[in-house]
Amino acid sequence: MLITFKKIFTEPLLQFLVLGALLFLLVSNIQKQNDQHSLEITVDKERVALMIMNYRTQTGNLPSKQQLDAMIDNYIKEEISYREAKKMGLDKDDEIIRRRLSQKFDFIQTDLTDIPEPSAEDLKDFYEQHPALFQKEATVSFSHIYFSTDENAASVAKYRAARVLKQLQQSTLQRAPEKGDRFPLLYDYTEQSYLDIQQNFGDKPLLHELFNGPVNTWLGPVQSGYGWHLLFISRRDSATEIPFASIREEVKTKYLEAAKAAENKKAFDQLSKKYSINRAYLESK
Repeated sequence: MLITFKKIFTEPLLQFLVLGALLFLLVSNIQKQNDQHSLEITVDKERVALMIMNYRTQTGNLPSKQQLDAMIDNYIKEEISYREAKKMGLDKDDEIIRRRLSQKFDFIQTDLTDIPEPSAEDLKDFYEQHPALFQKEATVSFSHIYFSTDENAASVAKYRAARVLKQLQQSTLQRAPEKGDRFPLLYDYTEQSYLDIQQNFGDKPLLHELFNGPVNTWLGPVQSGYGWHLLFISRRDSATEIPFASIREEVKTKYLEAAKAAENKKAFDQLSKKYSINRAYLESK
């Protein structure tokens, strides 16, 4: 036995084999402990307190014992599913998980950003430097007559609209939806912004015509995402500046948002310097 030990300590190959065996046993033991730990789920007082706080924030009430038990059961189910999914490697190369973790990091980064209280002068300067943020949008009020392309070819619908337009131009009518087809939305719109109309009618010529065409007269035919229309614009108001004094708090909110965004960008730019980034560029033809 003494000879064997002596050989172990003097033969390099035997030393390597013994060391490898010891390392294997050590790693196996650590892995076993980790596996045992991964099969243990603890719902401690802090976790339960957080569940109660979240429930109260969402509902305004404290959960009953049955509701709390159900929340704990659901947490345990989620934790088991989460651990099993990780064992299967389902978190690898998953764009949703990747994006979610990125969003959580951005949220923490934003939450840690401390912006000093702005002075009155800071707010006034910000207000003057960003006029588009603090103005009442241009709006338009109008009525329309709709000519569907579902039941008719586009050329037929446009022709029908042109014939009705000639009739209306000889009349004093400011609305006449009955002269066209049934429209799925409204026939009359009041103080609609560019975005309002874009969401309802799309980016077709109708949008441009409403903000540039003549007022108090019938015009058209103009096209939308639905078909053809005749328009009667009763009023159009240009964008107007809102006085600083009446929106001081809104200016402050937007100032802090912009300041946080600038600080976050600065912090990210600094963080990105740690990384060596290799990116591919597609050659333009």
